[in-house]
Amino acid sequence: MMMNDFGVPANEHEMMMMKPHEKVMAESGVESNFWEVALPAIGTAIGAWGQKRSADKAANAQNDFNKRQFEYDTIVTDRTNDKMDADFTYAYEGYEINKRNQEMFAQLTDKKNLRRYNYDLQIRNAQQKAQEQAYAKSEKLFNMQLGYNRQAEQDARQRTLIKQKEINQKTAFDNEDSLIQTIQAEGKLRALGRSGGSSTKAYASIAAEKGRIESRLMESLVSSRINTALTLKEISRDRYGADIAAFANRMLKPGELPMPIKPVKTPIPELQAPRPMDEYDYLPDPIMGVKASGGSWLGVAASAVSGVGKVGGELDWKGF
Repeated sequence: MMMNDFGVPANEHEMMMMKPHEKVMAESGVESNFWEVALPAIGTAIGAWGQKRSADKAANAQNDFNKRQFEYDTIVTDRTNDKMDADFTYAYEGYEINKRNQEMFAQLTDKKNLRRYNYDLQIRNAQQKAQEQAYAKSEKLFNMQLGYNRQAEQDARQRTLIKQKEINQKTAFDNEDSLIQTIQAEGKLRALGRSGGSSTKAYASIAAEKGRIESRLMESLVSSRINTALTLKEISRDRYGADIAAFANRMLKPGELPMPIKPVKTPIPELQAPRPMDEYDYLPDPIMGVKASGGSWLGVAASAVSGVGKVGGELDWKGF
């Protein structure tokens, strides 16, 4: 039975309106089978075409992204390379500043050390001069003290000897007085004209008195001489003690004070300059990504041909 486009049996009028080949197909029953087979093939072709559009859209988006990425990478590369140049310039300026600072610090340190050395040298020279002056003063006082001790000894010895001389003279005068008194007593006795035992006794008494006086004078003279000798020894000991005291107060001869150590020149540390920038330090120029391709019309055509072949196979078009 021949069916119309709505799937219901065709009436006579519809049969008259059909073209001869349609009428043949309708009478043979091919029409109903055609749509059952053709619709999936058409769907496959439409799907292939849709896939191509999606692939084209994705490729266009990828290409647009690659272009924007290339522009961005170019900007980043240029700015990174510029920053590397700026960093190198800044690092080299820092190296120059550090180098100048090290040299200036070394110069200031040398000046400070030299001032300190000169100050220490002045102190050393002043101390050396003061010690030499003190020693010279001590020597002068020592010699003066020795001279004073010598003069004091001489004066003391002279006073002691003069005193002993006075004692000797006094003893001699006393002895003379005693002798005169004895002579006078004997003269008075002779003048009286006494003789005999009483006269002898009187002379004996005068002689005894003379002896006693002379004995006292001799004892006194010997005692004074012994005392004078002891005094002279004591004077010598006093001078010796005074000389020892003067020697004890005498300063030792000052030696040569050590000179202050001369300052050495402050070493300047060696600084390494930043390595100059070379070609391999910079980022390479960016490369645009490979252009993406969209869907192929060959795939769509292949899908269409495959669908047509499938329809022909299903409908057994070998006889057509």
